[in-house]
Amino acid sequence: MYVLAPSQTIERFPYSIDDLKRDNPNTSFPRNLSDELLADYNVYPVEPVTAPEYDYGTQNCNQVNPTLQDGEWVATYEVTDASEEEKTERLEIASASVREERNRRLAVCDWTQLTDQPLSESDQNAWRVYRQNLRDIPKQSGFPWNITWPETPSS
Repeated sequence: MYVLAPSQTIERFPYSIDDLKRDNPNTSFPRNLSDELLADYNVYPVEPVTAPEYDYGTQNCNQVNPTLQDGEWVATYEVTDASEEEKTERLEIASASVREERNRRLAVCDWTQLTDQPLSESDQNAWRVYRQNLRDIPKQSGFPWNITWPETPSS
């Protein structure tokens, strides 16, 4: 990722090699562009950094204009509060995803509750408890963001 920054002032970000070629249609560029050649066109690489930690359920993390640090352009992120609509949508998507996984886990062990299954009474009871714990997942206090999945019975 690049930034177009004549006189170290951001004119356009993000910027790409394709943007450079479009902006200079009468210029024939070599296949591999060096940082020195790019600098002749005021185009500079942006060093990636890890985005900061944030709460996806209630916040947004967006890459904003990079900052110039010790002569290098470095990616910068901004954490802001999510809108009520974003929070609601994320909650619905996360809840549906957890329920889908819960339903998949329930379906895998449906056979344990059949009358002709080969389990002992204590094993069948362990599966019954496991299945109830799966059904209770939406009642967990951290739902849907922090789920503690029950352990699958060993039998």
